[in-house]
Amino acid sequence: MSALAHTPGRVEPSAHGGARANKYHPALVLLHWLLAWFIIASLLFGFFVLRVVPNTDPHKIDMLEWHMGLGMAILAAMLVRLVVRWRTARPAPAGLGTPASARAAGRAHLAFYLLVACMVASGYATALLAHLNDIVFARSGAPLPPTFDAYPTFHLHGWIAALLAVLVTLHVLGASWHWLVRRDGVMRRMGWGGRRVE
Repeated sequence: MSALAHTPGRVEPSAHGGARANKYHPALVLLHWLLAWFIIASLLFGFFVLRVVPNTDPHKIDMLEWHMGLGMAILAAMLVRLVVRWRTARPAPAGLGTPASARAAGRAHLAFYLLVACMVASGYATALLAHLNDIVFARSGAPLPPTFDAYPTFHLHGWIAALLAVLVTLHVLGASWHWLVRRDGVMRRMGWGGRRVE
């Protein structure tokens, strides 16, 4: 690893400055895997639990509290990840060995950020319209709306969740293909140890 990467108080050169690393920064690696579990858990919980439990169920408020809290944690982690990604050197985008596929890989990562931001925004908008902040977090004692279907933001939240689930699936399939078929070391870039900045 370069001396610059070890210098206390110094920010290593970002990819915007031309520097490249063989692996992502350890903080970025940690945030990547943490967000992976958070996002998958939130999607599965939304699709297979929240969607089928009626709003009249007394446990639905507790479920919404968990789901909304996780959504806020995802947003916070994504913002921290953006800062770390911007301030640290990183590997070139992984593709299929062509510039076009590398650009596509970079755009797919950008799509993750955009979809997650839109998920949080649509969820928060639904919470405001349905007064969920008072019902769920302040425990005002008011009942949940009979259904969230009356809110357009709720349907938008569902569509964005579906798109995000597709993107996550494609990401997992692509990573598995690099790991099991090409065996090109791409997966090692999202691991710890042996990082060098050039």
